[in-house]
Amino acid sequence: VIKVNMRNLDYKTVFISLCILHLFFVCEGRPIRKRTVSEVQLMHNLGEHRQVQERREWLQMRLRGIHTARRLRPEELPDLSDLTPEEIQYALNLLEKLLKSKQS
Repeated sequence: VIKVNMRNLDYKTVFISLCILHLFFVCEGRPIRKRTVSEVQLMHNLGEHRQVQERREWLQMRLRGIHTARRLRPEELPDLSDLTPEEIQYALNLLEKLLKSKQS
């Protein structure tokens, strides 16, 4: 009959478990092989691309909240009834020039 000391067996089990756990933690942080320069450059480019995307998304989100044009209610529209036909024609010609310059 073999007499096994349970207390001694428990310490051995705990010690071996701690050694295995320590080995996993030590090996986890180290790369298995060194990365090549192209892999490092690729990772750098990917990081930059992600930053640019995040900035672009942030800017688009901020721009959605900006309203540059003010909506005028009918009572806020200027009264143009006192303009002469010459002044109306001048204003139309000016608007036409502005539209043509914007299209080109």
